[in-house]
Amino acid sequence: MQQILEWSYLGLSFLSLFCIAWILQVYYLFQYHLRIAAGKIKTPDHEMKPVSVIICARNEEKNLMNNIPVIMEQDYPEFEVIVVNDSSWDDTEAILKALSVSYPTLRVINLDEEKQNMQGKKFALTLGIKAAKFETVLLTDADCTPISDQWIRRMSAHMNSPKEIVLGFSPYKRLTGWLNKIIRYDTLNIGLNYLGFAKAGNPYMGVGRNLSYTKEVFFRVGGFKSHYSLASGDDDLFINQVANNRNTVVEFHPDAQTISQPKKTWADWFTQKRRHFTTAPLYKSQHKNALGLWPMSLVLLLLGTIGALVLKTGMLVVGILWGVRYIIHLTILHKATTRLGQSKDLVWLSPFLEWHLLVLNIGLYITNLVRKPQKWN
Repeated sequence: MQQILEWSYLGLSFLSLFCIAWILQVYYLFQYHLRIAAGKIKTPDHEMKPVSVIICARNEEKNLMNNIPVIMEQDYPEFEVIVVNDSSWDDTEAILKALSVSYPTLRVINLDEEKQNMQGKKFALTLGIKAAKFETVLLTDADCTPISDQWIRRMSAHMNSPKEIVLGFSPYKRLTGWLNKIIRYDTLNIGLNYLGFAKAGNPYMGVGRNLSYTKEVFFRVGGFKSHYSLASGDDDLFINQVANNRNTVVEFHPDAQTISQPKKTWADWFTQKRRHFTTAPLYKSQHKNALGLWPMSLVLLLLGTIGALVLKTGMLVVGILWGVRYIIHLTILHKATTRLGQSKDLVWLSPFLEWHLLVLNIGLYITNLVRKPQKWN
């Protein structure tokens, strides 16, 4: 009898753990992701201020040939494009010289390797921002293509006091294969997180593939000086440092997006993800705690499920709550992908993608703890 009671108490403990984790999951979905899924897309009718588009490029001759003309043909009255050629050894310099003949507002800065004194692209980006003629800078990468000719117009329309930071969304191109689905699903979830947090008044990061801010806010904190030794962080750590609920706004209309080229091999993507993981420990504590809520509750949800099933406690409750959780999750994902103009294949595959991605992220995080990278290429 005593043993039966002990098993019963243990089963109830696992069931309670499951219910707590379920509440945390649902809270996260409604508090953050639903803000994008149900958010209204409006572009304010503000004065169209001149904009400096800044691109840092290293060995990007093909991407620059394809994307510079698209950017130069944006429907916007006054803007310049600054490309910082960051020590390229391909034909980037020659390509940019030829393009500048066709586009007089294209400005090129050629940076030599020996002049580099920051990790990653931070030095190149700092030079580009210093050289910008206009107060508003709009950042993207050489392999990013604006989805429409309204990209600059929509991203800059929000730049009116006290707003000085605009967080945009930049999905990856849809290709075949499971890796591509993982990358796009990861990007979608990251986007729902940082856009949803910002909509909730708690911005914590942006992505350099589609990000705008003022020169004033950049120089106010000394640029990247607080994390200049890290290869990453020119977007997320910088925004984590300067963004707040008063000066930050989000823009996720499909016309305001840039689409990026995804990694083609697992090894390349792992390297990219490991580099990104080096910045997360430097986020503000409130952001680290809030972001950890989702993976932690997902793991606890699984442990609670296994314990309840093994001890045969509340199996009907567990089954019903799992069903409700997936209905909520899939509904929000469906609406969010519609808002963001994304493919629905990620919605239907999300029950498989989220668990695969969780295992991969845990593995990559542990790898970084065991073997810290010394230098990123």
